[in-house]
Amino acid sequence: MIRMALDPEALQIAANILLKEVGVEPCGDLKAIFWVNENNEIEWVVGYTAFIGKTCQMHVVNLCGKPINRGLVQAAFDYPFNYCGVEKTFAVVNSKNEKAMNFDTKLGFKEEIRFDGLHDNGGDIVILTMNKTDCKWTRELKHAA
Repeated sequence: MIRMALDPEALQIAANILLKEVGVEPCGDLKAIFWVNENNEIEWVVGYTAFIGKTCQMHVVNLCGKPINRGLVQAAFDYPFNYCGVEKTFAVVNSKNEKAMNFDTKLGFKEEIRFDGLHDNGGDIVILTMNKTDCKWTRELKHAA
């Protein structure tokens, strides 16, 4: 089930998870959603930072090891595109993190630019993007309504 991180305590929990799991430094513009199980335990965190113009950066953390479900994916893109008014989202990935690269491209992110050898352990910094107009997940939501 989706839970919004609206209060300062929930945002701090999201910030702590994002820092520990994917190295996202705490910042003042963090917004986040959680996917929680029937015991109200957080299984997934989707964070949004670096809101510049009509863009933001997305960060996804899987804490449970389970596959992502359609409801979470739809909410993860609905939030920036339809609630926050973002037109393009970014994902910054180490090219050596094949799991993240595969996950993001399966979601529909496209490689925009690559900076050779500038990430940790000699990996490339890969900037992936998703445009609102290209997002199949929000189109699915509109058709379901």
